Amino acid sequence: MSPWQLHGNLRRMFTTSSASASASAIITSFLRDLSNERDLDRLVHSFKQASQSDRFRSKHRIYERTVRRLALAKRFQSIEDILEHQKTFKDISKEGFSARLITLYGKSGMVQNAHKVFDEMPQRNCPRTVLSLNALLASYLHSNVFDMVPTLFNQLPTQLSVEPNLVTYNTVIKAFCEMGSFDSASSMLDDMELKGVKPDVITFNTLLDGLYSNDRFEDGEKIWKRMEDEHVAPDVQSYNAKLVGMCVEKRSGDAVVVVIALHKFL
Repeated sequence: MSPWQLHGNLRRMFTTSSASASASAIITSFLRDLSNERDLDRLVHSFKQASQSDRFRSKHRIYERTVRRLALAKRFQSIEDILEHQKTFKDISKEGFSARLITLYGKSGMVQNAHKVFDEMPQRNCPRTVLSLNALLASYLHSNVFDMVPTLFNQLPTQLSVEPNLVTYNTVIKAFCEMGSFDSASSMLDDMELKGVKPDVITFNTLLDGLYSNDRFEDGEKIWKRMEDEHVAPDVQSYNAKLVGMCVEKRSGDAVVVVIALHKFL
């Protein structure tokens, strides 16, 4: 290796090391502000400054904590300020980054903003796959706009040429249960079977929670049987749901059996 090559390698090494140290300092400084700063306008300014760093923008947890703090203070304009600012970075052309913004808006109850990010993705040459579809559906779920979840589920997969996956179906089932549309929720299992999507324990627990707690014990038992047929093992939440159903039905004798079954999880 020539002296010039050695010099170039050393310079790149020190430059990379310096950039890494700088990014760490930015993250550490903002985390201190996030915990201690009482002036939320200053916190917003600090966040926007810190987000100039590529490494900072990869910290999902920091984004979640910041948005949650602003949401608790009902500073929704500030949430919009920091999230719209993210559109100035090249990351916005990556689906994962856009999906994160959709999710953050949804968890703040700002579903119109979430849908706007989703609609703008093609303008930024950003692909829309099942990842962003699921983020959009979840944003309506988090915002308690439950009826839009099945509506979008019936429209978007065909429009986008996207195949719904397990997360998609679980979100739609949850929305149906929140609306009290338990028959529609249960029928999604048939749709999943038709599409070759295997339900998991989350799928069944969502249905069991809804049915057992709403005086639909026999329907809950049918779902439990189907869970066994699908070779999906019940967990603590499954047994707790059944226990609630038995209490609603005043089946104290049967409830003892469920309590005994729960001991294996202790």
